[in-house]
Amino acid sequence: MNFYIYLIIALGCFVGELFTMEFSLTCVGIGLLGAALASWLGTSLEIQIISFALIAVVCWLGVRPLALKHLYSKNKEMKTPAEDVIGKPAIVEIDIDPVQETGRVLVNGESWKATGDKPLLKGTPCIVKKLQGVTLFVTPK
Repeated sequence: MNFYIYLIIALGCFVGELFTMEFSLTCVGIGLLGAALASWLGTSLEIQIISFALIAVVCWLGVRPLALKHLYSKNKEMKTPAEDVIGKPAIVEIDIDPVQETGRVLVNGESWKATGDKPLLKGTPCIVKKLQGVTLFVTPK
């Protein structure tokens, strides 16, 4: 097989990896680069397939776990903006009525839909206790 075909498919794998970020397509792409080298050296199709398989498996078992460990190890410590408001002080912006499910609070300059155990009037300081979907559950300070 012409080595250009391997290179084009490998390039497609590397571009596809930009969308998945799990290093699976990278391993396949590196295996294809090995097959392209074998093809360029003039080896048989069987040797090219073996080169591809061997390099891809070694990459999958050796490089991928290390890459995932080092690049994604800090994600457990990161919070989304929604998770970051839990425990923060808030001010009632629109009266909270748990029965009618109305009300809004201001947290860090952002307005959030809110509810609570009991009605709260506008201007009441409160604390965000939890997040339920897109609604904050607050209690008075």
